[in-house]
Amino acid sequence: MSKKTIKLQLNILPFITVFFLSATLSRIPGRSSEEAPKGFIGKETDKGREERIKSLTNFFEEQKSPLVENADTFVDVADKYHLDYRLLPAIACMESSCGKRLIPESFNPFGWGIYGKNAIYFKSFDEAIEVVGKELAEKYITKGLNTPEKIAPVYTPPNPVNWKNGVNFFISKIKTPRIIDNTVLSSA
Repeated sequence: MSKKTIKLQLNILPFITVFFLSATLSRIPGRSSEEAPKGFIGKETDKGREERIKSLTNFFEEQKSPLVENADTFVDVADKYHLDYRLLPAIACMESSCGKRLIPESFNPFGWGIYGKNAIYFKSFDEAIEVVGKELAEKYITKGLNTPEKIAPVYTPPNPVNWKNGVNFFISKIKTPRIIDNTVLSSA
């Protein structure tokens, strides 16, 4: 090979490397070529269901929450409606101290439809998780309200800044398993 050929190959090598790396990284499950904005609420990977349930169970146990038995429902509803699995638990923690402070027999840890003398009652926590997850997906996420910052002014107009900060705080406390190629690497 001539020196000119070698020099040309060395010059294009970085471009080829970047091309193959970006193509490979975009095929990793749970990762897209464009990173979601900070705080984005979007579908979690289907992989790692058990790890996410364990993560929520640990979180709810730390909070001494009655919602600990519903960790699997939170994950399943989040997957069904393409929500970050931490969003509904974080809202419940912000609205009712993780289900510890709510209207008796309401099973409504989300403060959903509670204002003035009005209150929505559910038959169980599982029903509340399902209904509120579906409503969030249909009335918020599909309309571009996909972060706590965007959800807050509609969800709780009297105090959106406090609500947004609280929800983000609880989201940050839920350890998220990192999953690449079906392998749980660690909790972030």
